[in-house]
Amino acid sequence: MRNDNNNPLTRYFGALDGLRGLAAIGVALFHWLLSFQGYLAVDFFLVLSGFILAHRYLYAGERPSGRAFVLARLARLYPMHFYGLVTYTLVYFLLVKDIPRYPDGTLFTLLQQLTLTHNVGLNIHGQTWNAPGWSISVEFWLNLAFFCYIGRRTSSLHLLLMSVAGLVVIANLTGHLDTTYQNYFQVLNSGLLRGWAAFVLGILAYRAYRVLSGVRIAAWLLMVAQLVSLGLVLFLLFGRQGTLRILDLFAPFVFAALVLLFAFESSLLARLLAKLKWLGTISYSVYLNHLIILMLVDTGLGSLGYSHWTLTPVYLIALIAYSAATYRFIERPAQRLIQKTARTWLRPRPVAT
Repeated sequence: MRNDNNNPLTRYFGALDGLRGLAAIGVALFHWLLSFQGYLAVDFFLVLSGFILAHRYLYAGERPSGRAFVLARLARLYPMHFYGLVTYTLVYFLLVKDIPRYPDGTLFTLLQQLTLTHNVGLNIHGQTWNAPGWSISVEFWLNLAFFCYIGRRTSSLHLLLMSVAGLVVIANLTGHLDTTYQNYFQVLNSGLLRGWAAFVLGILAYRAYRVLSGVRIAAWLLMVAQLVSLGLVLFLLFGRQGTLRILDLFAPFVFAALVLLFAFESSLLARLLAKLKWLGTISYSVYLNHLIILMLVDTGLGSLGYSHWTLTPVYLIALIAYSAATYRFIERPAQRLIQKTARTWLRPRPVAT
Protein backbone atom coordinates (compact mmCIF):
# COMPACT_ATOMS: atom_id res chain seq x y z
CA MET A 1 0.00 0.00 0.00
CA ARG A 2 1.29 3.46 -0.86
CA ASN A 3 1.43 5.84 2.07
CA ASP A 4 -1.57 8.18 1.78
CA ASN A 5 0.60 11.24 2.32
CA ASN A 6 0.53 13.19 -0.93
CA ASN A 7 2.03 16.38 0.41
CA PRO A 8 4.47 15.75 3.27
CA LEU A 9 5.02 19.47 3.86
CA THR A 10 1.41 20.04 4.90
CA ARG A 11 0.96 16.89 6.95
CA TYR A 12 -0.61 16.86 10.39
CA PHE A 13 0.76 13.88 12.30
CA GLY A 14 -2.18 12.66 14.36
CA ALA A 15 -0.53 9.43 15.51
CA LEU A 16 2.51 11.36 16.75
CA ASP A 17 0.19 13.63 18.72
CA GLY A 18 -1.30 10.52 20.30
CA LEU A 19 2.16 9.29 21.23
CA ARG A 20 2.98 12.71 22.66
CA GLY A 21 -0.06 12.50 24.92
CA LEU A 22 0.87 9.02 26.13
CA ALA A 23 4.43 10.20 26.83
CA ALA A 24 3.11 13.08 28.96
CA ILE A 25 1.01 10.62 30.96
CA GLY A 26 4.12 8.43 31.25
CA VAL A 27 6.11 11.24 32.88
CA ALA A 28 3.22 12.01 35.22
CA LEU A 29 2.98 8.34 36.27
CA PHE A 30 6.75 8.10 36.66
CA HIS A 31 6.82 10.90 39.22
CA TRP A 32 3.74 9.45 40.92
CA LEU A 33 4.82 5.79 41.09
CA LEU A 34 8.64 5.94 40.73
CA SER A 35 8.58 2.33 39.55
CA PHE A 36 9.83 2.49 35.96
CA GLN A 37 12.13 4.53 33.71
CA GLY A 38 9.55 7.15 32.82
CA TYR A 39 12.14 9.91 32.63
CA LEU A 40 12.93 8.58 29.15
CA ALA A 41 9.67 10.11 27.90
CA VAL A 42 11.45 13.47 27.95
CA ASP A 43 13.89 12.14 25.36
CA PHE A 44 10.91 11.14 23.24
CA PHE A 45 9.59 14.72 23.49
CA LEU A 46 12.93 16.05 22.29
CA VAL A 47 13.17 13.62 19.37
CA LEU A 48 9.62 14.58 18.39
CA SER A 49 10.51 18.27 18.71
CA GLY A 50 13.39 17.84 16.27
CA PHE A 51 11.08 16.03 13.84
CA ILE A 52 8.32 18.67 14.01
CA LEU A 53 10.64 21.68 13.82
CA ALA A 54 12.40 20.17 10.80
CA HIS A 55 8.97 19.69 9.23
CA ARG A 56 7.87 23.27 9.92
CA TYR A 57 11.03 25.30 9.55
CA LEU A 58 13.55 23.42 7.41
CA TYR A 59 11.34 22.12 4.61
CA ALA A 60 8.04 24.02 4.74
CA GLY A 61 8.66 26.96 2.46
CA GLU A 62 10.32 30.25 3.28
CA ARG A 63 12.49 30.40 6.38
CA PRO A 64 11.13 32.89 8.95
CA SER A 65 13.20 35.71 10.38
CA GLY A 66 15.06 35.09 13.60
CA ARG A 67 12.74 37.40 15.50
CA ALA A 68 9.64 35.66 14.15
CA PHE A 69 11.06 32.26 15.07
CA VAL A 70 11.90 33.30 18.65
CA LEU A 71 8.46 34.82 19.15
CA ALA A 72 6.80 31.69 17.78
CA ARG A 73 8.73 29.48 20.18
CA LEU A 74 8.02 31.79 23.13
CA ALA A 75 4.32 31.76 22.25
CA ARG A 76 4.41 27.96 22.31
CA LEU A 77 6.53 27.44 25.41
CA TYR A 78 6.28 30.40 27.75
CA PRO A 79 2.60 30.83 28.77
CA MET A 80 2.20 27.40 30.40
CA HIS A 81 5.73 27.54 31.78
CA PHE A 82 4.92 30.81 33.53
CA TYR A 83 1.52 29.57 34.68
CA GLY A 84 3.07 26.35 36.00
CA LEU A 85 5.69 28.34 37.90
CA VAL A 86 3.06 30.58 39.52
CA THR A 87 0.70 27.75 40.45
CA TYR A 88 3.52 25.59 41.77
CA THR A 89 4.59 28.44 44.04
CA LEU A 90 1.03 29.03 45.27
CA VAL A 91 0.39 25.33 45.95
CA TYR A 92 3.75 24.94 47.67
CA PHE A 93 2.99 27.94 49.89
CA LEU A 94 -0.49 26.58 50.62
CA LEU A 95 0.88 23.21 51.69
CA VAL A 96 4.16 24.21 53.36
CA LYS A 97 3.31 27.73 54.54
CA ASP A 98 6.53 29.03 53.05
CA ILE A 99 8.01 29.79 49.64
CA PRO A 100 10.38 27.29 48.00
CA ARG A 101 14.02 27.78 48.96
CA TYR A 102 17.01 26.35 47.12
CA PRO A 103 20.77 26.08 47.83
CA ASP A 104 21.51 27.99 44.62
CA GLY A 105 19.44 30.93 45.85
CA THR A 106 15.69 31.50 45.93
CA LEU A 107 15.64 34.80 44.01
CA PHE A 108 18.47 33.69 41.69
CA THR A 109 16.64 30.51 40.69
CA LEU A 110 13.34 32.36 40.30
CA LEU A 111 14.92 34.81 37.86
CA GLN A 112 16.30 31.87 35.92
CA GLN A 113 12.83 30.35 35.71
CA LEU A 114 11.47 33.63 34.36
CA THR A 115 14.20 33.83 31.71
CA LEU A 116 14.20 30.10 30.78
CA THR A 117 17.80 29.74 31.93
CA HIS A 118 17.08 27.35 34.80
CA ASN A 119 18.70 24.32 33.14
CA VAL A 120 21.73 25.65 31.32
CA GLY A 121 24.27 24.81 34.02
CA LEU A 122 23.83 27.58 36.59
CA ASN A 123 22.31 25.43 39.35
CA ILE A 124 24.87 22.96 40.58
CA HIS A 125 22.78 21.63 43.48
CA GLY A 126 19.64 20.46 41.69
CA GLN A 127 16.45 21.33 39.87
CA THR A 128 14.34 24.24 41.10
CA TRP A 129 10.71 25.31 41.37
CA ASN A 130 8.35 23.41 39.02
CA ALA A 131 10.97 20.72 38.43
CA PRO A 132 9.57 19.14 35.21
CA GLY A 133 10.09 22.52 33.56
CA TRP A 134 13.82 21.82 33.32
CA SER A 135 13.23 20.41 29.85
CA ILE A 136 11.43 23.60 28.76
CA SER A 137 14.63 25.53 29.38
CA VAL A 138 16.55 22.93 27.38
CA GLU A 139 13.94 22.93 24.61
CA PHE A 140 14.02 26.70 24.16
CA TRP A 141 17.79 27.01 23.86
CA LEU A 142 18.06 23.95 21.62
CA ASN A 143 15.42 25.48 19.36
CA LEU A 144 17.56 28.61 19.03
CA ALA A 145 20.65 26.49 18.30
CA PHE A 146 18.64 24.61 15.67
CA PHE A 147 17.58 27.83 13.96
CA CYS A 148 21.07 29.32 13.98
CA TYR A 149 23.11 26.23 13.20
CA ILE A 150 21.12 23.67 11.21
CA GLY A 151 19.98 24.09 7.64
CA ARG A 152 18.89 21.90 4.77
CA ARG A 153 22.50 21.44 3.73
CA THR A 154 23.71 20.37 7.15
CA SER A 155 25.14 16.89 6.72
CA SER A 156 23.06 14.06 8.16
CA LEU A 157 26.30 12.28 9.06
CA HIS A 158 27.35 15.38 10.99
CA LEU A 159 24.08 15.34 12.96
CA LEU A 160 24.41 11.62 13.68
CA LEU A 161 27.99 12.00 14.91
CA MET A 162 26.98 14.86 17.21
CA SER A 163 24.24 12.71 18.72
CA VAL A 164 26.50 9.70 19.18
CA ALA A 165 29.29 11.83 20.68
CA GLY A 166 26.91 13.38 23.18
CA LEU A 167 25.52 10.02 24.23
CA VAL A 168 29.03 8.57 24.59
CA VAL A 169 29.96 11.41 26.96
CA ILE A 170 26.81 10.78 29.01
CA ALA A 171 27.49 7.04 29.04
CA ASN A 172 31.00 7.55 30.38
CA LEU A 173 30.22 10.24 32.96
CA THR A 174 26.71 9.29 34.14
CA GLY A 175 25.92 5.85 32.74
CA HIS A 176 22.25 6.53 31.96
CA LEU A 177 19.96 9.29 30.69
CA ASP A 178 18.49 10.34 34.04
CA THR A 179 20.63 13.46 34.14
CA THR A 180 19.51 17.09 33.96
CA TYR A 181 21.23 19.85 35.96
CA GLN A 182 24.66 18.20 36.35
CA ASN A 183 27.63 19.84 34.62
CA TYR A 184 30.38 17.88 32.89
CA PHE A 185 33.88 19.33 33.15
CA GLN A 186 32.18 22.14 35.14
CA VAL A 187 30.97 23.84 31.94
CA LEU A 188 28.87 21.42 29.84
CA ASN A 189 25.33 20.95 31.11
CA SER A 190 24.23 17.32 30.86
CA GLY A 191 20.58 18.24 30.25
CA LEU A 192 21.50 20.35 27.24
CA LEU A 193 23.78 17.60 25.93
CA ARG A 194 21.11 14.95 26.46
CA GLY A 195 18.53 17.14 24.77
CA TRP A 196 20.70 17.91 21.75
CA ALA A 197 21.54 14.24 21.23
CA ALA A 198 17.83 13.41 21.05
CA PHE A 199 16.77 16.52 19.13
CA VAL A 200 19.10 16.01 16.17
CA LEU A 201 17.96 12.40 15.85
CA GLY A 202 14.46 13.81 15.39
CA ILE A 203 15.75 15.90 12.49
CA LEU A 204 17.29 12.77 10.97
CA ALA A 205 14.00 10.92 11.44
CA TYR A 206 12.22 13.65 9.48
CA ARG A 207 14.77 13.48 6.68
CA ALA A 208 14.21 9.73 6.51
CA TYR A 209 10.46 10.33 6.42
CA ARG A 210 10.84 12.68 3.43
CA VAL A 211 12.85 10.05 1.57
CA LEU A 212 10.40 7.24 2.34
CA SER A 213 7.14 9.18 2.00
CA GLY A 214 6.88 8.39 -1.69
CA VAL A 215 7.80 4.72 -1.31
CA ARG A 216 5.18 2.00 -1.56
CA ILE A 217 4.89 0.47 1.93
CA ALA A 218 2.81 -2.60 2.73
CA ALA A 219 0.46 -1.78 5.62
CA TRP A 220 1.13 -5.10 7.35
CA LEU A 221 4.89 -4.59 7.16
CA LEU A 222 4.57 -1.09 8.53
CA MET A 223 2.45 -2.30 11.44
CA VAL A 224 4.92 -5.07 12.26
CA ALA A 225 7.74 -2.51 12.38
CA GLN A 226 5.59 -0.24 14.56
CA LEU A 227 4.86 -3.09 16.95
CA VAL A 228 8.56 -3.95 17.20
CA SER A 229 9.43 -0.32 17.96
CA LEU A 230 6.71 -0.17 20.63
CA GLY A 231 8.02 -3.41 22.12
CA LEU A 232 11.50 -1.92 22.38
CA VAL A 233 10.06 1.18 24.06
CA LEU A 234 8.22 -0.95 26.61
CA PHE A 235 11.41 -2.90 27.29
CA LEU A 236 13.35 0.32 27.87
CA LEU A 237 10.65 1.63 30.21
CA PHE A 238 9.81 -1.49 32.19
CA GLY A 239 12.12 -4.38 31.34
CA ARG A 240 15.43 -3.53 32.96
CA GLN A 241 16.93 -2.42 36.24
CA GLY A 242 20.27 -1.83 37.91
CA THR A 243 23.32 -2.07 35.69
CA LEU A 244 21.15 -2.37 32.57
CA ARG A 245 20.34 1.34 32.85
CA ILE A 246 23.17 1.82 30.38
CA LEU A 247 20.60 0.75 27.78
CA ASP A 248 19.06 4.19 28.27
CA LEU A 249 21.60 5.40 25.73
CA PHE A 250 19.79 3.48 22.98
CA ALA A 251 16.43 5.08 23.81
CA PRO A 252 16.81 8.19 21.57
CA PHE A 253 17.51 5.92 18.56
CA VAL A 254 14.46 3.79 19.37
CA PHE A 255 12.34 6.92 19.73
CA ALA A 256 13.59 8.26 16.40
CA ALA A 257 12.55 4.98 14.75
CA LEU A 258 9.19 5.13 16.56
CA VAL A 259 8.51 8.69 15.36
CA LEU A 260 9.53 7.83 11.80
CA LEU A 261 7.33 4.74 11.66
CA PHE A 262 4.24 6.37 13.17
CA ALA A 263 4.55 9.39 10.91
CA PHE A 264 3.09 7.01 8.32
CA GLU A 265 -0.56 6.58 9.27
CA SER A 266 -1.64 3.90 6.82
CA SER A 267 -1.61 1.15 9.45
CA LEU A 268 -4.47 0.32 11.80
CA LEU A 269 -2.25 0.89 14.84
CA ALA A 270 -1.31 4.40 13.72
CA ARG A 271 -4.94 5.26 13.03
CA LEU A 272 -5.90 4.08 16.50
CA LEU A 273 -3.18 6.25 18.05
CA ALA A 274 -4.45 9.21 16.03
CA LYS A 275 -7.71 8.87 17.99
CA LEU A 276 -5.73 10.04 21.03
CA LYS A 277 -4.63 13.29 19.40
CA TRP A 278 -6.82 15.19 21.90
CA LEU A 279 -4.49 13.91 24.62
CA GLY A 280 -1.53 15.17 22.61
CA THR A 281 -3.25 18.54 22.30
CA ILE A 282 -3.28 18.99 26.09
CA SER A 283 0.01 17.15 26.68
CA TYR A 284 2.05 20.29 27.34
CA SER A 285 -0.41 21.32 30.03
CA VAL A 286 -0.35 17.78 31.44
CA TYR A 287 3.44 17.87 31.61
CA LEU A 288 3.67 21.20 33.42
CA ASN A 289 0.66 20.60 35.68
CA HIS A 290 1.39 17.13 36.94
CA LEU A 291 3.68 18.02 39.85
CA ILE A 292 1.06 20.43 41.17
CA ILE A 293 -1.74 17.85 40.99
CA LEU A 294 0.62 15.27 42.50
CA MET A 295 1.26 17.48 45.55
CA LEU A 296 -2.44 18.23 46.01
CA VAL A 297 -3.61 14.61 45.71
CA ASP A 298 -0.76 13.28 47.81
CA THR A 299 -1.39 15.80 50.58
CA GLY A 300 -5.17 15.75 50.40
CA LEU A 301 -5.72 11.99 50.18
CA GLY A 302 -2.40 10.50 51.31
CA SER A 303 -3.38 10.83 54.96
CA LEU A 304 -6.25 8.38 54.37
CA GLY A 305 -3.71 5.56 54.13
CA TYR A 306 -4.22 4.65 50.46
CA SER A 307 -1.19 3.77 48.36
CA HIS A 308 -0.21 5.70 45.26
CA TRP A 309 -1.25 2.71 43.16
CA THR A 310 -4.75 2.88 44.63
CA LEU A 311 -4.99 6.63 44.09
CA THR A 312 -3.68 6.52 40.52
CA PRO A 313 -7.13 6.83 38.86
CA VAL A 314 -7.94 9.87 41.01
CA TYR A 315 -4.58 11.43 40.16
CA LEU A 316 -4.92 10.87 36.41
CA ILE A 317 -8.55 12.00 36.18
CA ALA A 318 -7.78 15.18 38.14
CA LEU A 319 -4.68 15.84 36.04
CA ILE A 320 -6.39 15.37 32.68
CA ALA A 321 -9.44 17.42 33.67
CA TYR A 322 -7.34 20.25 35.07
CA SER A 323 -5.00 20.22 32.07
CA ALA A 324 -7.91 20.33 29.62
CA ALA A 325 -9.12 23.44 31.46
CA THR A 326 -5.72 25.13 31.52
CA TYR A 327 -5.23 24.36 27.83
CA ARG A 328 -8.54 25.97 26.95
CA PHE A 329 -8.46 28.95 29.29
CA ILE A 330 -4.73 29.61 29.83
CA GLU A 331 -2.46 28.02 27.24
CA ARG A 332 -4.34 28.71 24.01
CA PRO A 333 -5.60 32.24 24.83
CA ALA A 334 -2.10 33.29 25.92
CA GLN A 335 -0.58 31.80 22.77
CA ARG A 336 -3.07 33.62 20.58
CA LEU A 337 -2.40 36.90 22.40
CA ILE A 338 1.37 36.58 21.91
CA GLN A 339 0.93 35.57 18.28
CA LYS A 340 -1.39 38.52 17.61
CA THR A 341 1.02 40.93 19.30
CA ALA A 342 3.93 39.43 17.37
CA ARG A 343 2.15 39.83 14.02
CA THR A 344 1.53 43.49 14.81
CA TRP A 345 5.13 44.01 15.90
CA LEU A 346 6.57 42.20 12.89
CA ARG A 347 4.33 43.91 10.33
CA PRO A 348 6.44 46.14 8.05
CA ARG A 349 5.87 49.81 8.75
CA PRO A 350 5.15 52.13 5.83
CA VAL A 351 8.08 54.26 4.79
CA ALA A 352 7.43 58.00 5.03
CA THR A 353 7.80 59.89 1.78
